[in-house]
This record gives sequence, C-alpha cells and structure tokens, in this order.
Amino acid sequence: MKTRYIKHLAMVALVCCNAVATLTGCQMKEDDLFDVDPANRADAWMADYRRVFNNNEYGWALYTDNPTSGRHPSVKTYAVQFDQCYSTFFRTSGTGNLPAVAGIDTIKSMYSFKMDNGIVLSFDTYNGFFHYFADQSQYFSQDMQGDFEFCLERYSENEDTIFGHGKTKLLPFVMIKLPVTAKDYQEACDSIKSNYAPYNCSFVCAGDTLPARFLSGYQNFMIWMDDDDLNYDGHLYSYGNLVGGIYLIEPIEYKGHIIKEMHIKSDKSGYDDVNGQAEIIPKPMAHYFTKDAEYDSHFWGYSCLGPDTKSEWDKARTALNKSRYKANSLVYVCLKTDGVGGIDLIFNMWYGSGEIHFPLEMQEIDNDHIALKWTGKETSGLGYKVYPLGLNYIVDAIAPKDEFKTFRVSCQGGSKMSPSELTLIDESNPDNWFFFGTNWRYYHQSIWD
Repeated sequence: MKTRYIKHLAMVALVCCNAVATLTGCQMKEDDLFDVDPANRADAWMADYRRVFNNNEYGWALYTDNPTSGRHPSVKTYAVQFDQCYSTFFRTSGTGNLPAVAGIDTIKSMYSFKMDNGIVLSFDTYNGFFHYFADQSQYFSQDMQGDFEFCLERYSENEDTIFGHGKTKLLPFVMIKLPVTAKDYQEACDSIKSNYAPYNCSFVCAGDTLPARFLSGYQNFMIWMDDDDLNYDGHLYSYGNLVGGIYLIEPIEYKGHIIKEMHIKSDKSGYDDVNGQAEIIPKPMAHYFTKDAEYDSHFWGYSCLGPDTKSEWDKARTALNKSRYKANSLVYVCLKTDGVGGIDLIFNMWYGSGEIHFPLEMQEIDNDHIALKWTGKETSGLGYKVYPLGLNYIVDAIAPKDEFKTFRVSCQGGSKMSPSELTLIDESNPDNWFFFGTNWRYYHQSIWD
C-alpha cells in the first residue's frame, strides 16, 4: 500500500510539472497579449493608431458611406489631416458651398480614440465641413444622419489605408493616405467626376461584358448582372475617387473575383483593376442605338449633315414646298430607340396627330456598326402619306426600303469614356453622314436650321 501511495504521489508530481511547463510555454508564446494588463494594452493599440494617423505629409482622403432616403447609400469625401489632438478638414467641391462655411478653406476640430468593444475614432467637436452630413439632431428628416464615430477594424500592411465602419449605421468607412496636397487631390477627383465617370459604360470581368453606369452624384457604380432587367436598377456599389482612379468602398464580387481598386488606363479609355481581374470600358458605340431606350437625345437637323446628305435634304425641301405638306412644317426629326432592337424615324415628335413615324429594322453588325432598313410603313394622323411628297429623299438616305444601309457609329466630341454628339457615317458613301447635336431640340425650331 505504501508503494502504491508513493507511486500515486510521483504521478501527481509529474502531472503538475507538465502543467507548469505547458503554462510557461503559453505565456512565452503570447506574452504580447497577456503580459500587459488590458488598460495598458488598449492604450498601446490607440497609440499605434494615432501614430499611423499622424504619419503622413499631406493628410488623408476620408470616405464615408452615408444613408439616403429610399436608395443606396451615397459616399461623402473629405480631405483631412491629423496631429496629436486636432483634425483639420480642407474645403472640397462637396463641402465648399455648405451653409455657414462657404469660402472657408480649412476647419480645425478635436478628435479622439476610445475603447468601445474595439478602437473607436470620434470627431468630438463640431466641424462645419464634416458634421453637416453627420448631424445626429433632427436637422435631416427621415433619419438620414451619418456617423461621426467609426469603429476601426485594421490598417493595411504599408499603413496607407485604414478600414472601419460607422458605429451607428454600420456603413463602410475608409481612409486612404494622400499622395499629393489636399488641393491637388481635389482637382484630380473633380476631373474624374467630370471626365471619367460616364453615365454609360461596360464592366468586363471573367470573360463577361456587362452594362454599367456611374452615378457620380451619389458616388455609386451600377452593374446589370446577367439576369437583371435593364429597365430597373442593377447592383449598386459605393466608390470614392482617387487621384488616378476609384476605390470601391463596397467591393465588387463577381464569379470568384473581388474588385476593390481600379486605375484610369494610360490612354484614358477606361479603368483597369489593379490586380488585372477586371476593367471598365466605354459603352460599345452600337449599343447607344441597339440597347438604349432613348427618346430625348437623338435629334438632328440640316447643320448636322454631310455634303451628300445635305443634297438629298435640299431635294426634299424643294419637293415638299411644291406639295400640300410644306417644308417649314418640319420642326423635329429624331431616331427613337426602344432598347431591345426597335427603332423609329420620327418627324415632329410630340406634335400629336402631326407626328410622322417611319418604323425601321435595325441590325447590330459589331460594337461600332449598325445597319438600318425601312419597313415600308408610314403612320401619322394627317390622313395622307408624306413619303411620296418629298420625305423619300430624307428617309432613303438613312434607311432605304429594299436593303440594309450600314453605318459606322462615331462621335463628334467628348472623351473616349463619355462620347458626345454621336455620328452615323454611311459605310458605302462617307459623304452621307449626320450627327446628333447636343440638346438639338432645345436650341432649334426647325430641321432646316
């Protein structure tokens, strides 16, 4: 019995020794967590974030996803610089005209870090640039107040990007270190908004080309996926403008690819994903006719014609003036598309019984070419046909009845990303062409202008 007791004591001693050795090993491996008491550990974390915040020459671009009434959140952008106690917000195009701060270049206010289930960045004292959109009072109706406290999640390995979310609204929050001064940053961002945020474009990823659209007023990027109806909103993603591109605060996830940051191509024709997984390209020119339900922009007149086209219109004017339907009765002419391949040549749109419709057939040859042919039908409320009285010259120059006429779709102006004044050029006769002048119908009162 004594022997068994001694063996039992020896076993207990061995277990205790192993336990002590194990505990000692854990402590050595995780001394960064457990050697420091929680209060000091929290102070160290906040000091580390403060170091990152202060470690910049020009400051930070701060992007917050803000609530809106009844639609996808919109992004607010700020240029801000931090020192140990204060945050200095710089005037931007989005904040320069706010009430009570118009004409002010900078506003300084206090900020702080605190622990609340993690590190929280708080903008403590009122800042006319920032708190206008983050007012927690009832200044805004329908609970559209943005956050002024943000839970910090992490910063990137190179310490140039900080990630988090709003403490109350839980919407994304991102800060990106500025590579230039706040003024130069704002000018670059405004240039992107003005020149490289087209209302019509395409998103290319995983071998698919999808219709897309920049909603630059809200800083939203919209993509219509395969099963989406083009008559309704597609998938929306919030983004912020960078000096040379965009940063998707809500990353695009498509067929296993995650797209976060895209830079403007060297030829200014679109955007490339920094990881080479996707791109944004201009909308194919042919799609402005084959896939757009346009009724208010494809207007043109005599001053928008090529030399041979003008000659045909001159014949039409002479013939009409000898008929019961006079040439000066023609106010507007336009191509109206329905977005699903249908197209009409219409004279005097919005003139009730005076509208003259010529339904056309349309084919998409490739991204830059369409072909048109008249169906032979004419409808109006006039009680007689105008085609044989002289409109035949105009109609046949665009869409003859017996064969398709192929046009190359080009443009008269704008940028590669945002073309304007689209032009149709007859491939069989380069002198037969016409373009759609910007807001033509607002500035002209006759197709003979």
